[in-house]
Amino acid sequence: MAILVTGDQLIQSVKDRTFIEDGDPGCAEGVKYDFRLSPRILKASFHGPIDATKLTATEQALLVIEPGEMVFALSEERLNLPENMMAQLSPKRKLSHAGILAIGGFCIDPKYRGRLLIGLFNFSSTKFRLIPGKKVIAATFYKLEKDELSNFPEPETALEDFPDELIQVMQRYSPVSVLTMADALEKIRVELESLKTEIRSRDDWYKRFEQSLERHDKQIGDLITGLSAERETRNAGEDKLTEAIHKIDSALWWLKGAAYILTGLLGILGVPAFLIWLFRTMK
Repeated sequence: MAILVTGDQLIQSVKDRTFIEDGDPGCAEGVKYDFRLSPRILKASFHGPIDATKLTATEQALLVIEPGEMVFALSEERLNLPENMMAQLSPKRKLSHAGILAIGGFCIDPKYRGRLLIGLFNFSSTKFRLIPGKKVIAATFYKLEKDELSNFPEPETALEDFPDELIQVMQRYSPVSVLTMADALEKIRVELESLKTEIRSRDDWYKRFEQSLERHDKQIGDLITGLSAERETRNAGEDKLTEAIHKIDSALWWLKGAAYILTGLLGILGVPAFLIWLFRTMK
């Protein structure tokens, strides 16, 4: 079973530069060693790797990880692991609390030589300042037993700087700001709320329109029913009305005849009487 390198043995390894080179004994704590950030940083806005110690004051003010941005850095220390030693990496807790996620391989194979390549992603909404010498990642070292040893392959090359392909990727890299994403999500949320309100408004209008149609349908139905009843009533009473009219006409004709006869009699009888009255008046 692998044996963990701890305490004084770990500190002495740093001092003797056995498997940790350019280290600081003060970074060895208990069972782990804390790797520090080197001045060698790869940030998209600088269009290539930079040495932070050579930046102007204005440029150093730009040495931050923006919200939603990925930056790569190299460790200050170098590793020179023997064939019977491996290492496990773990991000510093304070780094995570600051909203920075360390990305990369967290298992280092035996025979590895070179610096650590660390990806740092800012998932918070605030900028994170890059400070060379700051502790960024911890490592625990294990010595392998004889039965755990194998013919481990030699690393291709010792990592002393950023790989060319990574530099090319970062030159085309455009960070996606968390704030921009938040603004976009807020805009989408507002649009969805507006759409929901519009849909509800249309539903209410459709309901009111449907109710109005139902009322109109009922009114039209009542009117049709009334007209039908009126038509049936008139059809049923048409013969009686005609009979009454005929009776009235007959009575009128009879009265007209009687009036003519009476007028004639008055004409015959009334003229002499009128003349007699007229003569008496003139005397």
